[in-house]
Amino acid sequence: MQRRPFFIGLGFSCAAGAARADISPVLGQRVEISPTTLNLSGPGSTTTCTVLNNADAATSSQIRLREWYQAYGQDVLTDTSDVVASPPFISLDPGTRQIVRIANLTAQPGASEMCYRLLLNELPSAGSLTNNGIAMLIAFSLPVFVAGIDAAPPQLSAQFAQGPDGKPVLRLINAGDIHARLADMSYTVSGRVIFTLPGLAGYVLPRSTRDLALPILQPPPPNGVLLGQTQLQSVPTQIDLR
Repeated sequence: MQRRPFFIGLGFSCAAGAARADISPVLGQRVEISPTTLNLSGPGSTTTCTVLNNADAATSSQIRLREWYQAYGQDVLTDTSDVVASPPFISLDPGTRQIVRIANLTAQPGASEMCYRLLLNELPSAGSLTNNGIAMLIAFSLPVFVAGIDAAPPQLSAQFAQGPDGKPVLRLINAGDIHARLADMSYTVSGRVIFTLPGLAGYVLPRSTRDLALPILQPPPPNGVLLGQTQLQSVPTQIDLR
């Protein structure tokens, strides 16, 4: 199947708002969805999530699945028919909920897990228009993982590099077969904090590289300590810096 790539920033977003990290459950002005991470095994496996309408008016949403991979340090989504959602469209009255079923039709994992994103996009309605005529629509993007066979855990390393805009980025490399979900990152040199990335910093997919933008304008000084928490750890631990 030919890939149609979409380079994206993943997480919670709305048409007139900034991105927000994955939380559990994900809350919006009108919609709540849980859980925020979905897991499948081989072909024939299924899982579910629940969508709740918190609004005072009915809402309609479209639900799609996309294959998720990382190229040139960025997240990319492509069309897929391997994993599907049912129903693909939902309409909810105020205070009601809908269970959405996600099924693995043909995704056959090897040693590494396979990665997808569930996209829920609220569809425009008269109730979504503001006084300025701007549609305040909710969009969710949830990770969906198909477990690999005897997959090796994340093996993280990192280096500082220059992004396309000339600003420094933290380049994270995952040599393992399972994604790394990174949170609460920090870099210190001789006890001095150079930067922090609190909360969810992002995902590094199996056998992939992910660049994270940094809240600094100049390359950080060398010989520091990089800490980060993954889904396998309860507290931040040191990540090897190349």
